[in-house]
Amino acid sequence: MSEAALDQNSAARKGRPRSEKSRNAILNATNKLLLHSSVQELSIEAIAKKAKVGKTTIYRWWPNKTAVVMDALISQPGMQTPLPTPKNNAEAVSMQLEKLIRLLDSKNGETIAQLFSEAQASQESQKIFENTFLTPLIDAIEYSIEQGKEDREFRSSLDTKMAVDILCGPIFFRLMAHPGDLDDDFQQNYPKEAVRLISA
Repeated sequence: MSEAALDQNSAARKGRPRSEKSRNAILNATNKLLLHSSVQELSIEAIAKKAKVGKTTIYRWWPNKTAVVMDALISQPGMQTPLPTPKNNAEAVSMQLEKLIRLLDSKNGETIAQLFSEAQASQESQKIFENTFLTPLIDAIEYSIEQGKEDREFRSSLDTKMAVDILCGPIFFRLMAHPGDLDDDFQQNYPKEAVRLISA
């Protein structure tokens, strides 16, 4: 390999850690800014300034603000922590609903509600919100429901997609209309009551 090629490979290796460092700085800056401002008030300019990077660096990884904020939320410690192994599919659904309520009954819940509202004005943002947040959540619950139907824990005639609407609808309604009602009592009681609605 030529000396020029070696130098080029060395430069590429040195460049990657700097890029990852900038990316992490952007995510950390976004999370810090969200502690004191809403999604609507937040701007790419403010994130760039806080992270000490140029706006072009942000747009290298994300198409818009919604995408940055969603990745920032997901990067937080504990957001990707797997659930304990459930005893059965009914418990799996109940645990997934509990986790969702805990998430929404927090500062992150406010951010998610703001993202949901802002995404309505942009098809691109709506798709990012759906793919990053809603689809993984829905897929996990749908899988547990399908398995529960096979194992006769849930009614075999149950429409899986409609069941997800029945289970998650009240949670998102409280988030948007009465966020204060996403409290400990709701978290403890609602998942079990919701699972009973679809049980065989």
